[in-house]
Amino acid sequence: MTRLELNAIATRAIVDSRFKADILNGHRKESLQEFSLPEDIFRDVMDIDASNLYQFIVQLNEIASRPALQF
Repeated sequence: MTRLELNAIATRAIVDSRFKADILNGHRKESLQEFSLPEDIFRDVMDIDASNLYQFIVQLNEIASRPALQF
C-alpha cells in the first residue's frame, strides 16, 4: 500500500491547494497523519526539502521508486 499512499499524497497536493500549502509550509506532519505510512517512509517524506510542488513530487517519487516498497 505504500506506493498507493505516496501517490495519494501527490494527487491530493495537486488538487487541494490548502493541502499543498500545508505540506510545503510547515504543516506537513499534521497533513500526513491521515495517510497510512510506515514510520521510516513517514520520516523520509518529512525530510523532503522542497520549496514548490514540483520539487516535492520529484522527491516523493524517488521514495516511491524504491524496489522494496509495496504497491
